[in-house]
Amino acid sequence: MARKSKKNPPPAAARGPVPGSAPLPPEVLAALGHPVREEPRTLEPEGVGAILAAGWKMAFRPGEGSLRVHMRAQFYPWKVGATILAAGAVAARAAEVSATHGLMLALASGAGAWAALKVLSTVKARRWRATKLASEWAEVDPAHARLCSAAAGVWLIAVILISPSTLAAWWWAGLVGLLALLALGSRFWAHHRIPRVLAAAEQELAPPPPPGEHPIARQWRTTVASSQGPLPGTKLSDLTEQPYGVRGRLHLVRARQTITSVRAAIGYIATGLGVSEADILIEHTEPTEEHPKPDSSILDIKVVTVGLLSEKVPLEAGRLDIEGGQVHIRLGPYADGDGQARYRLYTDDSMWSGFVAGSTGSGKSGLIDALALGAWETGSTVVLYLDPKNGGSSPRIFDRAHWAVPNDPATWDRLLSGLVELVEARGLENSARLKTSGFTPTAERPGVLVIVDECHAVITADTAYRWGRIAREGRAAGVALVLASQIYGLDSFGGSDAVRANVTSGNTVALRVSRNQASMIADITLDPSALPKITGVGLTAEGRDVAFRAAWAPHEVTAALMDAALEGAPQELDALAAGALDAGSGGLYRRRHEIAAQQVADAQERLAAYEAGRTPSARQATAPQVALANFVNPSLENLPASIDPALLSDADLGLGILAEVGRDPHERLLAAWSGAARAVLQVLIEHGSLRRGEIEQQVMEAEQCSRATVARAMEDLAESGAIEALPKRKGWQLTA
Repeated sequence: MARKSKKNPPPAAARGPVPGSAPLPPEVLAALGHPVREEPRTLEPEGVGAILAAGWKMAFRPGEGSLRVHMRAQFYPWKVGATILAAGAVAARAAEVSATHGLMLALASGAGAWAALKVLSTVKARRWRATKLASEWAEVDPAHARLCSAAAGVWLIAVILISPSTLAAWWWAGLVGLLALLALGSRFWAHHRIPRVLAAAEQELAPPPPPGEHPIARQWRTTVASSQGPLPGTKLSDLTEQPYGVRGRLHLVRARQTITSVRAAIGYIATGLGVSEADILIEHTEPTEEHPKPDSSILDIKVVTVGLLSEKVPLEAGRLDIEGGQVHIRLGPYADGDGQARYRLYTDDSMWSGFVAGSTGSGKSGLIDALALGAWETGSTVVLYLDPKNGGSSPRIFDRAHWAVPNDPATWDRLLSGLVELVEARGLENSARLKTSGFTPTAERPGVLVIVDECHAVITADTAYRWGRIAREGRAAGVALVLASQIYGLDSFGGSDAVRANVTSGNTVALRVSRNQASMIADITLDPSALPKITGVGLTAEGRDVAFRAAWAPHEVTAALMDAALEGAPQELDALAAGALDAGSGGLYRRRHEIAAQQVADAQERLAAYEAGRTPSARQATAPQVALANFVNPSLENLPASIDPALLSDADLGLGILAEVGRDPHERLLAAWSGAARAVLQVLIEHGSLRRGEIEQQVMEAEQCSRATVARAMEDLAESGAIEALPKRKGWQLTA
């Protein structure tokens, strides 16, 4: 078979350019006999054409970085509103032809509003750029989408039926539509907020981290101290590892930041470092011999990372810190383990009151137990206890207190009168016998600590003045209050700011409370509502601005510690204090053990009656009683056969008014006051009403006292309601 002979291939130059090689110039290709490929000619817009092209692109083809694309979601309701307005204008013009056209267009508008929702629920509507946002909104909030569609339909139907023909009519129709658009679009705009474009230039220009930087310092620099952080420009230095976490120095920007602004931003700092607010401790730098006046722009910062607040602190004996004449009760260690929070009980010549605030489950009862234990450990303090829960707040204190009063408002009032009498008696003893102006506790003359649990139920507007006298004058007489409540408002103090101010001037302890209560506690710098939900974690006004964990023990252990402390505590008051307390309370102090035993017996009888299915007698005594018979010219049948002796001693038959006949009506008022206050009352009783200057002059001459003393006496009388000012500053008079 003959082979086919191959034709000679044309030379490489004749075959044209080789793929991948550089293209030949057109004149070379023409010389070689190859056709020259002509590129399509393009018209570049110039002049007016360029302006029109740029406008077309800006209007219909905006770039990805343009403002229209950036705020596409914010412009969308306006686009829909403009479309509906245009449709309304066209439909109104068409409805002017005839009423039939108007009705047909109105029906079409209603049907169109319904059909629009159906269309938006389709897949194609989600893909189409013009309806993508509306379709997504109909899926996210279908109820609001239906409302918008119905509103658009109602507006179109109204415009079609009204057919505005004047500019004023169109103005009102457009205004209604605009208001509807703003009202309905607000929900859409709230969901589609304006996106923020973060500038990356700052991050690119940020210096690299220094070698060996501590992780806490790096977190601070990148989150807290950045330009977007809560404390821009600040920095940490000298960070060292401690048993509780990390300690270092915080450098503030001079003349721009203070410790107050730092503590106000503690929540933002906590989120930046990834810890809780209670684990960040910021304090002034302590002075040293080398630096007796530290720089105020450099603070001491501690970040607790080991969770000391979550560890239970056992309640043990020896709760006192005694330094000279000062006695403090230790409450529990601070969050960093550096020292303990303390409650000030005694200082030189003074005994201090205090207030404990804490919501349910915050550990308030355990803290009150620790205070009572510390008071008994002094060996020179007796404890009186008032509990509206009949001892349920702390059965341990209720069973061991020198005088425990359950939910009995009448006894509360008489005990309060006895405390006022005790304060006055010891004040007289100080001036007449001891020649002193203060109080120093001893076993023979012990201090009296009155613990009032749930004080908002005990202190009322009628008794607030007397409670205020104890808080104000009891400091120098050895009588102090410990008030405890879940609320810090004036309701806990009988509506009297004077009571609150005098009680909290000694001690304020805040466990976890609600935010609205925390805003009222001005004595404590930090926010008690931000404390972790751990029982016993709190803050104090005295000492460091650091959270502490109160010591706690099981009930049986606490009771055993109290019994051991009571062995060295005074069992009775001194004769003067006991006599004054008994006289002021109408003999209740002397009979307190007898009354307590009777209360226990009544409680047992009441419980037994409930178990037997009958109404207890104690309950029957509180029921409405039959009115007393008319004793005017009584008959023998109406007189009782015998009279219960207890009725004659304890019950008020309403005949006490006979004893007031012929008595000076101002005698009881004068008996309740002494000193300058009593002199003010005597002057007003004698003259009826006088100007303030005349009152001050007469009292100063009679009592040989200063004008300031008279002014304070008048303020006390006015606060108690004994005297009142006349209108237009014409003077003062006794209250009717």
